[in-house]
Amino acid sequence: MYALSGTHPNTGHEWRFFQGINFTYIPRAQRRQFASTWVREWEATGGSFQFTYDRVKREYPYLKTAVRRYFFKPSYYIQNPIEVPLEDMENVIVSTWSRDFSKKLRTNLIQKYRKARRNIQNGLESGIFKSRR
Repeated sequence: MYALSGTHPNTGHEWRFFQGINFTYIPRAQRRQFASTWVREWEATGGSFQFTYDRVKREYPYLKTAVRRYFFKPSYYIQNPIEVPLEDMENVIVSTWSRDFSKKLRTNLIQKYRKARRNIQNGLESGIFKSRR
């Protein structure tokens, strides 16, 4: 949707993120509908299609839950970014089933596995997993 980079002149706060839509949160049928509409609008306006958060809320309310902000600096936040040509845009939007460039999914899974392992270890130490024969 857009990117912000720079330092605020009054507060000195550094901004370095872009806001976009993570289509993995949207059902495939709605992704297909959005992709066809978006590509048609893009071609009709000659590439000057302004996709703002207000437009998302007004025209595509089902996309509100998928709007995310991603930090692009330092470079380890997002790995292996790709630029998608316009010809492939519709197919890529529909097929983004399991891509997670921000490593959020992997981080969440690791946390769940660590918590489960800790619970099992605590259960073994306390004796609640002893066999009853």
